[in-house]
Amino acid sequence: MSLFEAKHRTRQEPKKQGESDFAFYDSCAWPEIETYRQLLNKWINEFPEPERAEMIARMRDSDSSYYQAALAELMMHATLVKLGYKVEIHPDSPHPTRKPDFLIKTEGGAAVAYLEVTTFGPTNETVGMNNREATIYNAIDKTKLPAGFRLSYDMTARGTTSPNVGKLCAEIEKWAAESGQNDPEVMPAKTFAADDWQIELTLVGGFKEDVVPERSIGSAMGEVREVKADAEIRAALKKKGSRYGDFAHPYIVAVVDCEGELAGGDSNADNFIEAVHGTVYTEVRTFADGAIETEDKRRNNGYWGRPGSPQHPNVSAAILLPRPHLWDLRQDRWQPLIMRHPWATHPLSDDVLPLPGWKLDEEGNFSPVEGTRLADMLGLPDPWPPETEAE
Repeated sequence: MSLFEAKHRTRQEPKKQGESDFAFYDSCAWPEIETYRQLLNKWINEFPEPERAEMIARMRDSDSSYYQAALAELMMHATLVKLGYKVEIHPDSPHPTRKPDFLIKTEGGAAVAYLEVTTFGPTNETVGMNNREATIYNAIDKTKLPAGFRLSYDMTARGTTSPNVGKLCAEIEKWAAESGQNDPEVMPAKTFAADDWQIELTLVGGFKEDVVPERSIGSAMGEVREVKADAEIRAALKKKGSRYGDFAHPYIVAVVDCEGELAGGDSNADNFIEAVHGTVYTEVRTFADGAIETEDKRRNNGYWGRPGSPQHPNVSAAILLPRPHLWDLRQDRWQPLIMRHPWATHPLSDDVLPLPGWKLDEEGNFSPVEGTRLADMLGLPDPWPPETEAE
């Protein structure tokens, strides 16, 4: 039984707004997506049959968050197999009913560590709202515009209803037909109301008039929100850290960002360190002579605490997976990272999942650990994603 069935695929269109991950990957005919499908099918087949069926069911769900969470587990399992470990799925734990994702074992069957994969992402309410907006977006994306024009899209007010998109699109097409003219410097804009939703559209000219567009929306504004990635990572660790009781072997928690909180690059490491060892703040002191002195300090709110005040020693290591898919695993700014608890009850050996990461020394300073990239552990092709061969 495979995740992706062998069948003829012809689709060349990119992923649509609101389309599920599985629906896109299962229908797309791009050569690099075929490589992706073959890779995941191989990883799925490394699971025992009962767990394989469960994994496939999760990944075929219409909710992409289930696909992404399952993919993270699949990827970690494949990594462990590649490294030569035996992996027991859903092993017993000190808790009477709860079972973690994996028990890592040597070839001889000796326990090495337990591994739990968890995610943070949008709430159910946010998912519902995004799905409703996707319906609106996709309908507008199919509107008929005057030749040579596209739309710039900005959702200015999100609602709770499912509006009549047919009526909305008819209003947009009428406005576009009346507003279209030959001067590309003039870009008429209008805010459309659809029940409790408000969409601001701008008609942009200057495109080739003899080319029939597949999509009417040429650009879209993203939602602006406050990013608190360190808090999300910390909350995920708290949720899973004590869920199974105290293990007799090292315990690893891998955290996956399914919300797009992480910005990439050095900021990923900064947020990871702040999540486990405390948020950095600047202390300002003003002296009698008016001189001002500033000093960066770290709050005692990290999941693992700090020197002299350690916390949660049962979690031996944490892994940060900054993207819930495979495509960025060879990009410098999106590398998965590991940190080991300096005061763990059961320290994790450096040769188990030797990813790049950071280490806290006895003086309280952080130093980078080179490690091996997850893409190399998995044996992903290089370049990755695979380059499409020129015809």
